Amino acid sequence: MGGMGRTNPGSYAEYTRARVGSVASIDSSLSWEDLAAIPETYATAWTCIFRNLELSRGQTLLVRGGTSSFGQAAINLAVNAGAKVIATTRNLDRAPMLLGLGVERVELEGPELSKRLPETKRIDAVLELVGNSVLLDSLATLKRGGHLCLAGFLGGLDPIPDFNPLLQMPSGVHFSFFGSFVFGEPGFPLSDVPLQKIANEVAEGRYKAKPVRVFRFDEITEAHKVMDESHAGGKMVVVVGKS
Repeated sequence: MGGMGRTNPGSYAEYTRARVGSVASIDSSLSWEDLAAIPETYATAWTCIFRNLELSRGQTLLVRGGTSSFGQAAINLAVNAGAKVIATTRNLDRAPMLLGLGVERVELEGPELSKRLPETKRIDAVLELVGNSVLLDSLATLKRGGHLCLAGFLGGLDPIPDFNPLLQMPSGVHFSFFGSFVFGEPGFPLSDVPLQKIANEVAEGRYKAKPVRVFRFDEITEAHKVMDESHAGGKMVVVVGKS
């Protein structure tokens, strides 16, 4: 995040330089491995939920792609903030896990969800993690004044063919995008996110944020294989400079 591995080299280095805006101080008893799994999911989810979507207590949030680690972090934050959350998954066998996070209901992810959703036109906010393939459908669920934040591409990166906002955008809704690569850039300091509070909540067990796999540096090939095959089921951590 914060451009690391993109515009700022050093993702797998023992020592590197980072922008001051990409650094946050956290006092915690959590292990380095557990702490490392927090920012990419929770800093990004917090920014989407409370900055882009401006979610508040009592509002209804639809999370499309709720079983991803990002989706689970967003659900934790939204439920803790007092919002009503509806989540989607492509596999209803995973619905119990989402219900355990506190969502009100789980819907099967798929095309034309807006036509199946009883709350269509009454949704306050949508966190869109499936991506372009269902973007227009997600916009159709929003009430006037509702917010949609596009922050994922679980359904692929293919563009929306012939997208014409003047003809296809509902009137009076707000559409935004957020990507974690901007952390550390002007206007996006990591210190904007209450990571200390989030780390405390994780340590107390209120938020689930433990990495699903921790790899040694000499296992990095295996880590990439697991990631490329989409078998991770959550965040993975590679420990550098430690046997």
